[in-house]
Amino acid sequence: MARTLPAAADVRQYHKSLSNWGRWGKEDQLGAMNLITPEKRLKAVSLVKKGVTVTMARPIVAEPSADSPVPPTLHMIESGEGWNTTPGKKDQASHNASEYIGFVFHGYIMTHVDALSHWFDGDKMYNGHPADAIRTRGGATMESIDLLKNGVVTRGVLFDFPTLKGVDYMQEREAIFPEDLDAAEKKFNVKVEAGDLLLIRTGNWERRKALGPRSPNAEGGGASGLHAACLPWLRERDIAMLGGDLAQDVIPSGYSEFSLPVHQVILTAMGCWILDNCNFEDLARMCKEENRYEFLTVVTPLRMANGTGSPVNPIAIF
Repeated sequence: MARTLPAAADVRQYHKSLSNWGRWGKEDQLGAMNLITPEKRLKAVSLVKKGVTVTMARPIVAEPSADSPVPPTLHMIESGEGWNTTPGKKDQASHNASEYIGFVFHGYIMTHVDALSHWFDGDKMYNGHPADAIRTRGGATMESIDLLKNGVVTRGVLFDFPTLKGVDYMQEREAIFPEDLDAAEKKFNVKVEAGDLLLIRTGNWERRKALGPRSPNAEGGGASGLHAACLPWLRERDIAMLGGDLAQDVIPSGYSEFSLPVHQVILTAMGCWILDNCNFEDLARMCKEENRYEFLTVVTPLRMANGTGSPVNPIAIF
């Protein structure tokens, strides 16, 4: 039977029908983070049985690649070179190394959190706050990443779609639909609940390793991910944060009006924060070994005052 997909007008309507605007008051800037209550954190902490930690971050590497048009810049202010051979240096009692690192963390390479200030719907961001509160000079004066200064501590749930589909990785442009999300809950014996951090593994980094780096926006390129049809499912589950091993959206989206409809509706309408470009390969292996796909997650962004996001090293704890 043919699948019925939402039209562009339906996706536009999602901005209203799936909205959390006003749910926690007209001044609210936290959005779905309000769903992570002390009780939710305590329940998540109870999932720790072994004390084993697993990173979900990619290393920050100062090397250019086809999918990283603006790679991180590394400049060593002082290093250890020459200390063993330069007269006078090797006799000094102590010395040190230090560096300067500069980067653009938004994009398709660096593991980072998108704050609610990262995306607009017209002249508004989440909860109707004005887009011009994000300023050329001064940055995000509202809905900044610094709102997460105390960290995100909640239950993480991994949906491992390559394992579900019996493949090494999903293909470029391959979409995930609501029935796939239902199948993942059944396969991995876990029900997504309010306040969860839902993690979507497509096998992006295994695909990149096998086929080489390529920007999802390159001609003929793309990315596997969630179709906009999944948005009502995500709103029904009331997740606090959505993570992926690329940008969550299938690319191209199938809509000329919306390049990343999941990103846009999740951030601006639902107030659900986003965790981009994770590496779930070690996590997927751990979940298979433990035969469980729920665990404590800890996400602690940098305290970047007025930032629209932050690099991050998310940790899963079993």
